[in-house]
Amino acid sequence: MLNTLIFVALPYVALALLFGVSISRYLTNRLTWSAYSTELLERNLLYWGSNPWHYGIIPLLFAHLIPVIFATAVALLLGNQATLLILEGIALGLGLLALLGILLLLLRRVNSSILKRATYFSDWLILILLLVQTGTGVYMSAFLRWGSLWYLHAAVPYFRSIWYCNPQVEYLADFPPVVKLHVACAMVILAVLPFTKLVHLLYLPIDFLKDAPILYRWRGGRVAKREF
Repeated sequence: MLNTLIFVALPYVALALLFGVSISRYLTNRLTWSAYSTELLERNLLYWGSNPWHYGIIPLLFAHLIPVIFATAVALLLGNQATLLILEGIALGLGLLALLGILLLLLRRVNSSILKRATYFSDWLILILLLVQTGTGVYMSAFLRWGSLWYLHAAVPYFRSIWYCNPQVEYLADFPPVVKLHVACAMVILAVLPFTKLVHLLYLPIDFLKDAPILYRWRGGRVAKREF
């Protein structure tokens, strides 16, 4: 029953909400599509949290997506033990970087009284979900060996079965609870994403990582340069 809920019902509910609500929100209220900046409310932890988070999570998202699209090529790549060890180490490092970033971003919201007033329930929810998702990912990378291989040979066929509307629960049914929590949390994130400011992720905001500093001009003649 629990496996059916996590691996059959939840994915289709999440996909329906992701596509349906995202398209509706984009067409009817495009001004809320991107996340508003809170840099003027708190700057230091935003810098130290946002950069590790984005530099860690964006490569990991692509690392999860590429085997789904190019399974044969990835299988050949992971067949080399040295390559596998290197990639596993890189993935763990990126996971720890993302985990540090999301912890600092959550701490930033908790510690700033003025920022709390601009923080909604959806902000707390998505931050906690991302913390759980990143934390379980790091745990699996550290303690469940050769995650790249079992992801390729178990998770990828399962994801494809979902896409082809023929869910094959048996691929993941016997995995440890932490794996099921990781999958379930990912589905919940997809489901709530269109209702949150994280929807800007769908716009692929990668260019901001190399943006030039934005120039602020303040009344009174002071000039400050801060970088998002």
